[in-house]
Amino acid sequence: MPEGPEIHRAANKVRKALEGKVIEGIEITLPRYSDKTSDFLGKTVQKVEARGKAMLIHFDSFVMYSHNQLYGRWTVNLKDTPAKKWNRSLRIALTTDTHACRLWSATDILMMEPWELSGHPYLEKLGPDVVIPETTVADLVVHMNQKKFQRRRLKSLLLDQGFFAGIGNYLRSEILFTSNLHPERTISSLNEKEKNTLAQQALFLSRQSYEVPGITVDLELYEQLRSLGQSRGRSRHWVFTRDDSPCHRCGELILHTRPGKRRLDYCPQCQPAHS
Repeated sequence: MPEGPEIHRAANKVRKALEGKVIEGIEITLPRYSDKTSDFLGKTVQKVEARGKAMLIHFDSFVMYSHNQLYGRWTVNLKDTPAKKWNRSLRIALTTDTHACRLWSATDILMMEPWELSGHPYLEKLGPDVVIPETTVADLVVHMNQKKFQRRRLKSLLLDQGFFAGIGNYLRSEILFTSNLHPERTISSLNEKEKNTLAQQALFLSRQSYEVPGITVDLELYEQLRSLGQSRGRSRHWVFTRDDSPCHRCGELILHTRPGKRRLDYCPQCQPAHS
């Protein structure tokens, strides 16, 4: 599933192609919106933004909300470039005089009036977005100190978009590792230094993964591993998908778990069960 950094990068591409542009062509395969083509045609895109893992495309009188879920993906091409041939299903295509933006395989797509956004069940619960530059360490610490989070285990809490918005599987494993926190720890068990470290690493790794797509290890280490012949997939993370491989820091073997059937990898040496 795409995480916050991937959705923000996709929003950037869609923004450059659509923002301030008039929609000249529209294709909708969603049965419930098959009669809405006239709502798009001739309308100007006012704004494109990402919130957590959702994307919002604003028009004068409505907003198109989309959440990629597990398989959704945006593609942006020049207008005359044929649509990609692959095993994904087209949901909606928005065409301007220069570009075509297509959303594939997403299952959560809505057309809403602007006032409805604040009451949307996903948007209204979002915590601070870890990708946007406006979010600070202090913001995250204040947010995590809320009573409702104190007894939650980090392994589940970091996937809760009401905690930190934009974190998914790979960022969860990586943030816990660089924070030296065991997945079973709770917020109430963290001291102030650990809380600050967790907040710092949530911002740092999410923003690095946004700037340098999908890479969470130190960039020097990444280049070193690549120069030794390791694949990008094996080089880009500290622990995620590296189970049964030695930890880059201590040499201990990385362990693989699946809480809630979602992958989580960690180092038992660098992430002790107790502080």
